[in-house]
Amino acid sequence: MGESLTTQFLSADLDTACPACGYLMWVRYSEVVAQTAVTCPCCYTHIWLIDETGSAQNAGDAIQQQITQALKGLFR
Repeated sequence: MGESLTTQFLSADLDTACPACGYLMWVRYSEVVAQTAVTCPCCYTHIWLIDETGSAQNAGDAIQQQITQALKGLFR
């Protein structure tokens, strides 16, 4: 059985620019959800990932619920 959509979402990469040097880097959505810190590979700035609104944390659940609703009538 494959991964759930939520797991796939949390494993996906998010493109973001370093606030110090502008270097384009990738972080995982799971790192944003966990609000961890990452280090810019270019200037080595320590960057805290803060999800103030909880939007990344709730997005996986919302996507899974939408797909479940959409497929509900197909498998009776």
